[in-house]
Amino acid sequence: MTPSVVRWEKRRRWAVVAAVAAVLVSVPSVVSALSPAGAAVDPARLRTLVLDSAGRPYQGYAESAGSLALPELPNLAAVTTLFSMRTPMRVWYAGPDRYRVDILGTAGEHDLYRLPDGEYTWDYGDNTLTELIGEPAVRLPRAGDLLPPELARRILRAAPGDPVSALPGRNVAGVAASGLRLVPADPDTTIGQVDLWADPATGLPVRVEVTARGQRAPILVTEFHELAQTTPVVEAPRPVLGSGFTVASAPDVSDTLGAFNQVPLPPALAGRPVTSSDFGGVQGAALYGKGLASFAVIAVPRAVANAAGDAAGKAGGVQVKLAGGTVVQLSITPLSLAIVRSAVSRRSYLLAGTVTADVLKSVADELSRLRRGGR
Repeated sequence: MTPSVVRWEKRRRWAVVAAVAAVLVSVPSVVSALSPAGAAVDPARLRTLVLDSAGRPYQGYAESAGSLALPELPNLAAVTTLFSMRTPMRVWYAGPDRYRVDILGTAGEHDLYRLPDGEYTWDYGDNTLTELIGEPAVRLPRAGDLLPPELARRILRAAPGDPVSALPGRNVAGVAASGLRLVPADPDTTIGQVDLWADPATGLPVRVEVTARGQRAPILVTEFHELAQTTPVVEAPRPVLGSGFTVASAPDVSDTLGAFNQVPLPPALAGRPVTSSDFGGVQGAALYGKGLASFAVIAVPRAVANAAGDAAGKAGGVQVKLAGGTVVQLSITPLSLAIVRSAVSRRSYLLAGTVTADVLKSVADELSRLRRGGR
């Protein structure tokens, strides 16, 4: 055999090997591409199915990924991480009052158990089981809130009158899912659209994308990678030998931020009525507006306001003079933040919401002129 023939044979064999390797590598993507996607369905019907899916059991593995570069606000590191990084979760959901969510991270595993008799957390790093006592009026967001079924239902409940349209179906975790797009009707919200896909038979959401107004890529995506719509067994965790056990009050917004509980807030701000005057279980916190154009106002200690203002300033926030004080504003689309210091009442407020910066500035101006009596 001549040298040229030998070289040709070697090249041919390597070409075959490369072709086989390419096929093997592409098999998952080919299977995914060939898997059937859900048919387009009436979006109003799909919205109803999703809203009615809270009783549907499921178990599987999901990931959420956020791209918000939030500043390190006081006592809120765990919350900001949820919206700025990837969060892997394994979930067993038997119903609204019986489920378990494991957050799998490089720093260790943290588990939450919800049972008819209460809630428990298990920290593998500290080897500690904690029983949570009480039901806070408004608690801080946690990883389980970003699971596709939870996030989809929360958004649809918050925007019952906003228009929806059908999206092409897609295959997610083996589910031939149908899609819908919700576009907020309020021009003052910073949310541009919410796309979600759900099982057209059960209404269980399997993927959610939240996109800010004026942007093309979503700022938050959550989806299942493994999913079985079967009923799991969820039992109370039991302390093991050598582990610790504690009892603690369920954390809420007011506890975390040290909100003042005797600061009255007005019935409306920037023309938007208060929707919860006992937000967080205290008088000094309230939720204003409706749907996806809402914002929270919390009266906080000066030390918390100063720390938040410094963090916002380092992240690009700008301080502006008001009629009765100052405000530091920071926009991290789609979230708007503001820290208000009133020279009139000598009080400080933390504002946050999915509304435009102009709306929060109007709110800040009103708050800066409030006197001690709330007028």
